[in-house]
Amino acid sequence: MDSEKLGSLFYFGERILLGCRGLVTESHSHYAVSLLLTQRNTFQILERNGIPYECDAILIAPNHYHALLAENSDMIVLQFDPKSSDYKSIKNSLGKERTRRFKRDLFLDLIPQLDQLLAGNMDCSQANTLYYNILNRFGMENSQELEQNERMKSALKLIESRLPEPIGVSDLALQIGISEDRFMHWFKEQFGIPLRQYLLWKRLHIAARLLQTGTNLTDASHAAGFSDQSHLSKTFKKMFGVPPSRFLGRSENFRVCFCTKF
Repeated sequence: MDSEKLGSLFYFGERILLGCRGLVTESHSHYAVSLLLTQRNTFQILERNGIPYECDAILIAPNHYHALLAENSDMIVLQFDPKSSDYKSIKNSLGKERTRRFKRDLFLDLIPQLDQLLAGNMDCSQANTLYYNILNRFGMENSQELEQNERMKSALKLIESRLPEPIGVSDLALQIGISEDRFMHWFKEQFGIPLRQYLLWKRLHIAARLLQTGTNLTDASHAAGFSDQSHLSKTFKKMFGVPPSRFLGRSENFRVCFCTKF
């Protein structure tokens, strides 16, 4: 068995739960919040300053530039939208810091479940329960969706309706009734990243679904709105630090589930 492929990836829309054996990424940053933990050994997070930090678990804020060094660790990774209640209820633990480390004692009771995730022995319901069990250990209080203001709702609705087709800034600005320049500033204030980066993030979600259903990389790239497969691969690697084949290639040893009912 290829140990690099052992594990599971569960996709719940804007929420991701990953368990894999051995994971090393190049320096990267992305829109999602990341919660990383390992039930055995430790791993290292390499900051922009080049200083490595030894970790049992770490919470990483959105758009924080870092690399993961976990070649010999079984890694559990949660990613979720910074606008979600998942983050709202635990981000106070970060304060003004961009990361916060935690001790393994916090989640020792979950190790049997984490082992099942790594072994590929969970279904969507079990993985969803584990996802929230983990967040509860780190201080999540509830799973209610955050209320969005009307401008945000309007912009997101238009983006969802247009993707994967191109979306003009002028259309989005008109939708919420402000100038294009003001819209670009407003969007970054609201979402923490420029519009272009957010749209690339959403296109990666589209491509991921297509790749897992057997669509080849070229067709998935075009269908998701990327210029070619090189553009998709480079974008994925820039945001996650690894090529898409690391998790989205078809393999009998690595389970990927898109859970649509959650």
